[in-house]
Amino acid sequence: MADEVYPSRRKARKHAVEVLYSAQARGEAPETVLRDTASRLGWTKHGWYPFAREIVAGVGDATDALDELIASSSEHWSLDRMPRTDLAILRVGAWELEHETAPASVVISEAVHLANELSTDRSGAFINGVLGRIAAQRA
Repeated sequence: MADEVYPSRRKARKHAVEVLYSAQARGEAPETVLRDTASRLGWTKHGWYPFAREIVAGVGDATDALDELIASSSEHWSLDRMPRTDLAILRVGAWELEHETAPASVVISEAVHLANELSTDRSGAFINGVLGRIAAQRA
């Protein structure tokens, strides 16, 4: 039943955001943080893990390009002004939009959901706007 309430792709996104946030805070490679965390918490046995691993690897490989895309799509906000959680969510969302893992509306909705759960009261609207601009550029 828990999987119905919190679907596996949503879990994968949430854990990818957590890993990316942690990697940035520690100054470590995202894949290293994922490997260590997955080993410690037994994540590899879960159905959502392959998608989380794909996201973390993809974002890790394309961080500079994703950051450039996010920066050019966020009005009046430089990356260093963004909360780390928001930046991690934006990186996951931008990567998903670039790789068309789901329809843009789903990717944006999932990112807003994560922002509402993990970040500030205003983060959902901010993330919606930035990812909406990125999606519009891709259309």
